[in-house]
Order: sequence, then structure tokens, then C-alpha cells
Amino acid sequence: MYIAEEIQANLPIKHPSFVKRMLQSHVVRGFWLGLPKDFSEKHLPKREAGIVLEDENGEQHHTTYLEYKQGLSAGWRGFSICHGLKVGDVMVFELVKSTKFKVYIVRANEFDTTDVDLNLLKLDARKKAEGESSEGVISDDDPKIATHNCEVHASEGSSAYGIGLDSDIDFDDVTSFDNVNVILHSLAADCEFHDHLRWSYYELCLTQRSLLHKNLLKQLHPTLVVGVIMEPVSIAEGIRACKAQSSSHEDFLVWKKRLESFELLGMNVAFLRKRVNALLGLTTRSRGSSEWQQKYKELKLERACAGKKMKVLELQLSSVKNVLHKVDAEMEELESSLMKSNKALQELASAPW
Repeated sequence: MYIAEEIQANLPIKHPSFVKRMLQSHVVRGFWLGLPKDFSEKHLPKREAGIVLEDENGEQHHTTYLEYKQGLSAGWRGFSICHGLKVGDVMVFELVKSTKFKVYIVRANEFDTTDVDLNLLKLDARKKAEGESSEGVISDDDPKIATHNCEVHASEGSSAYGIGLDSDIDFDDVTSFDNVNVILHSLAADCEFHDHLRWSYYELCLTQRSLLHKNLLKQLHPTLVVGVIMEPVSIAEGIRACKAQSSSHEDFLVWKKRLESFELLGMNVAFLRKRVNALLGLTTRSRGSSEWQQKYKELKLERACAGKKMKVLELQLSSVKNVLHKVDAEMEELESSLMKSNKALQELASAPW
């Protein structure tokens, strides 16, 4: 995420952009990519429209933007599969035209320093081609400039490599999103908090009536502060995206360990950890209920056998009904003949001599 935000920081100022971490619902099941609400409302069409995604190699993929859901639908699955996107990958979306994004992919497990330099050098070349200043772009001669900047800010703003955190902050003093915005910037001004995640973090704070980072350790490096505050937001989004058919026991275990680590650093994420534990309990019972599964299979088989017997009985019953109808018809015919015979007998007996 940090590298993706560095790439975003070096994009042309005239092009709006945002950063998105890939979750299961984006690249494994569902293949639905929700876009930041504020970005969509400000920059994207107010109707359903085709959106082009152009990767670093210039290859274009066509998707459909659904305005009422503020996300990409048709075409996104093809882009995701074509580029081998995985959970944890981070993408930078640069809006170069009203319906066209230039996208940069930061791989969670395969990204290395060389890739960083190549991406940033591409951005540097683009800036020069557009006649913009390239100052501040990380080059392959000094790939640690951004990290150094964060360290300098930390040492100037508070104790060395620490954050300036006021432990007396009360959530009652927070009256709007802007208040949280200012607080986050004061924690790590040089390390950008993404707009969408900042808003989501504010909403989480509202649910708990507390600033979740209030008790964070003061010795934390600003770059680490960004991750410790924003990662629980990503976990919360992942929880919301869970479905019974696609819930991952392994994901829940990873989230649990991360949340436990964040608690040790002072983050108030007990409510998230409690939810993850509950989800883990459900998936554990589901995975470990072999006896229930076996019983279910037996009942299913028994029901299938009963269904077959029912069909046989229905056929037999239908056959018996046909016999009854035939017998009834014959009886009615005999009754009619008998009545006619009796009538003839009476008429003959009562006839004049």
C-alpha cells in the first residue's frame, strides 16, 4: 500500500486518482469492484457507462460502470483474470479521461525494488512528456528517498521516529469527518491516508464512539501508523464482503492474528476481533461437522428412496383407480339392464288378458 501511494503521489496533478486493495470479492468470487463513493460522485459519469482500463503495457480492457452502485461490473472479471490479480494486490487508478483509467498494479507477493523503480521511472517519463516537473520522483539511484522523508518528518514533529499523539483526545470533540481528517494528517503528514479508507475509518470510529487509534504507542514510525490504522479498515471491508458460499477460514485466521497484533500496539479493534472469532467459530463448526454432513447425506439418500417408492405407489394407485372406473362403468351398465328387465316384466305381468 505504501508503494502504491508513492506511485499515486507521482501521478500528474491534473489527473484524479485513487488506490484500491484487492479483496476476495474483487478477484476470487463475485468479481465486483466498488469504487470510492466520493471519487465516483465527483469524477465519473452520472449514468451507466463504458469504462476503459489501460494497463502499464498499453493494453486496454472494456468494463461497465454502474452509476447507481458506483462500481465496475461487466469486463472487470476478464481484466482481473487476465492480469492474475490476487487478494492483497494494490491497484492505482489514474483517471486520464472521463471514461478511461490508467492502472498500475502493485503485487503483494512479487513486488520488488526493481518494479518500484520501473513504475516510477515510467511516471517520471510521462511527466516530462507532459511538460511537468519531475522533482520528488523516486529514481533507481535513490529508491529510499520517500522513506527518508517520513523519517525526517517524524524526527521534526515529535520524538525520533515517533508520532505526535495526544492521549487526551476525546471522541466527543469529533463533530465531523473533517475532524478525523485533520487528526490523521497530524499523525503522519508525509504518509498519505487514502480518501476512501479515511472515510471508512471515520465510520468505524462512529460505530464505537471512539478514535480507534487513541491508545496507539507513541514510538511508532509514521509509516507503520498508516498501516496499523488503515489495515483494520480493509479487514472490516473484507468481513462485510464475506458470503456463506465463499467465506475463507484461512482469511479469518490471518485477520485474527493481525488484529491481535494491532491490539498489542494500542489499537481499539476488539470489536473486529470478536466478529472474526465468531466467523471462525461458524466456519470451524462447518468444516468439522463431518458427522452432520454424513447424516445429511444419509437423509438425502433416504428421501430419494422414499420418493421413488412414492412414485411406484402413485402408479399403482393410478392403476387401481382405472380398475375402479372400469368396474363402476360395468356396474352402471348392468344396473341399467336389470332395471329395463324388471320394467318389461312388470309391464308384461300387468298387461290386459
